[in-house]
Amino acid sequence: MIRHVLSETENLCACWLRADQIDLVRGVAQQVGLEIVAAGGPEGSIIATALEATPVDDLRAMLASTTAGIVLIADAAGLMEGEDASGLSAVVEAAERGVQILTLEPIPAAALQLSSPAWRNAHDAVRERVSFVPLARRSSAFAGASEILEQFGPIESVGIRALCNPVLGSLGARLFGACETLLTLLGTPESVDAAHVSDQPTPDTLSGLTGHMTANVRFSGGRCASLFISDSSSGWSRSITLIGPGGLIDANDHRIRWTRPDGTIVDEAEMSDSHDSENLETSLIADSIVASMTPAFRQAPIDMNATLAMAQAAVLSSRTGHPESPGTILDMLSRA
Repeated sequence: MIRHVLSETENLCACWLRADQIDLVRGVAQQVGLEIVAAGGPEGSIIATALEATPVDDLRAMLASTTAGIVLIADAAGLMEGEDASGLSAVVEAAERGVQILTLEPIPAAALQLSSPAWRNAHDAVRERVSFVPLARRSSAFAGASEILEQFGPIESVGIRALCNPVLGSLGARLFGACETLLTLLGTPESVDAAHVSDQPTPDTLSGLTGHMTANVRFSGGRCASLFISDSSSGWSRSITLIGPGGLIDANDHRIRWTRPDGTIVDEAEMSDSHDSENLETSLIADSIVASMTPAFRQAPIDMNATLAMAQAAVLSSRTGHPESPGTILDMLSRA
């Protein structure tokens, strides 16, 4: 895992979180080397008191006025909902000032928000300062799998499992991350057929999406994938299975194994550092933050259009009960 912390000149951080996320944010800050100078959240001043920081009572105001170089958004409830674009505008304006936005929730949270003037007119370098964490592509496990994939050959089928509890992010966050991983491996799918289970209605966007979701995904050339995601699990669990003529690759945040069709193990690696922390998810978020802020680790930016189009297709499919096409949503974005 990435073992690099930020320098003292770039580590001042303002954060927005719920009270149940205090231990998580404190642990992440300690591992990365962030100094939390301001904090706030829905429960008010108890959050700042717990983190020994200056209290802030409004997320948009914090984004507009912070002098810290980093803003960590662990809870984005209310920021990206409905047709009000002020939340996204506040995020972009902060990024334009050079603030690095680190968020456990996808921002933007809907494909149509990509057409808002604030996002559309922003420079690429500004948009790239809005970093979703933890991103599978910026993990040690994915780096190891990528090396194996160069020898593995074509991928015919993929299965992704991404489970967490609400402290670690919403179902919308897990869906966004799973879609980004699939797009990296197989490109934009032809259709997504999803089912959503929750005690709340399925929203129009990723904002407020909670519960469980499964999805069958079809790609060109007869390839397929499945998703099993939830924000209502007892803890963190993230894994991927790849199948092709070269055999089977099983990878998670602990181990990677490539097995030939005849059962022969070709390659196997343990993520030895993944057990260093009492809470694996804290280390994964911390490492993803460092990767997002370090050009040598960052690699290509997220394809937000394709990722949100796929995620939006899954949400729409959950509402309609029919397969939906990310391509149709991408066409709408191109005409917006």
